[in-house]
Amino acid sequence: MRRIVIIGGGIMGSAIAYSLARAGMVAEVTVVEPDPTYEFAATPRAVGGVRLQHAVPENVQMSLYGDTVYSAFDQHVTGGKVTFDPQFHRIGYLFLVEGAEAIASLEANVRMQKALGVEVDIFETAELRRRYPSFTFAGSDVGALSPGDGQIDPNAALMGYRRAAEGLGITYLKDRVVGLDVAGNRVTAARLESGATLPVEIVINTANCWSADVCAMVGVKVPIEPMRRQQFHFLSQDPVETFPAMRHLRGFAVRQHSGVYLCGHTNFNEPGGFNWDLQHEVFEEHLWPQLAEQCHAFETIKPRGGWVGHYDMNRLDGNPVIDWVDSVPNFLLCAGFSGHGLQHAPAVGRAVKELILDGGFRSIDLSRFSWRRIVDGTPIPDDGPKA
Repeated sequence: MRRIVIIGGGIMGSAIAYSLARAGMVAEVTVVEPDPTYEFAATPRAVGGVRLQHAVPENVQMSLYGDTVYSAFDQHVTGGKVTFDPQFHRIGYLFLVEGAEAIASLEANVRMQKALGVEVDIFETAELRRRYPSFTFAGSDVGALSPGDGQIDPNAALMGYRRAAEGLGITYLKDRVVGLDVAGNRVTAARLESGATLPVEIVINTANCWSADVCAMVGVKVPIEPMRRQQFHFLSQDPVETFPAMRHLRGFAVRQHSGVYLCGHTNFNEPGGFNWDLQHEVFEEHLWPQLAEQCHAFETIKPRGGWVGHYDMNRLDGNPVIDWVDSVPNFLLCAGFSGHGLQHAPAVGRAVKELILDGGFRSIDLSRFSWRRIVDGTPIPDDGPKA
């Protein structure tokens, strides 16, 4: 019997547990999650976008599979006693850039995305203004529009995976891993906050923003840390036509969501670590002027507050590690998604199952997201939209 301990029962850990359960590994898997309410977890604080525009082909492929699963969730994630509907709907996504260099990169990425089956086209701002007349598209030269991008309810996706895994027989422990025992170069046991000990043959680290702490338990350092993402929502006094989620290369982002508008802000130069402060002055002094410049209807708005979440940010290149740690060969790291975790969880669940049971990736080759690039300090080139 393989004793598999998954550290972290969020969307990633639950998707992996579900895939292993479907493969007949129910009795061998235990998920350790300290907070079943997920109060501070990343997924319930996500916006819920399933974005098909990425600069790394493997990320496009994972998003396409996420689209397949989330758009027919009740057919792909089954076994729970309660049905969860992520309410997938297509809203589209528009990525805006300016300058010859950025346009050339965008064009190359769009060619790659189309080759993988994404419906995406590049439009000059004159055409964008015709399609979305409320917007000026100031500071943009062109935009890549992918109309099929989706929006889901993140918490429903998380709970759907968890309840399905539990319904199939996966054990979830409300506890916290506080230490890992290593003999030779292999993890032999997981010590829990409750005082219990779990024997281990395979450890899967899906602890998200806490993944570096878990890696430290086996003497491994990773450049993954929490990064604050502030989301602000507001109402507009004047009507605005339906528009896709918009993001500018400079970081400006806005979308329609559940009757309000959302505007997100991530300061990539901010020191890592948990920071739960919502800075209303950032919205009023930095984001609101950009909103008004882009859309005159947003000159008169009513702020409605917001919330703070955190990315498990991989400071090396903004992409995940999905690989065995070679110095501890029964320790599998699955973290550093840097804001892409929700949309990629279905593909990662399947991929980790393949790593464990099939000896390697079968559906999508994710070997590019290797542990070795962390050791060698060789980032994956990625000039696409940031989360």
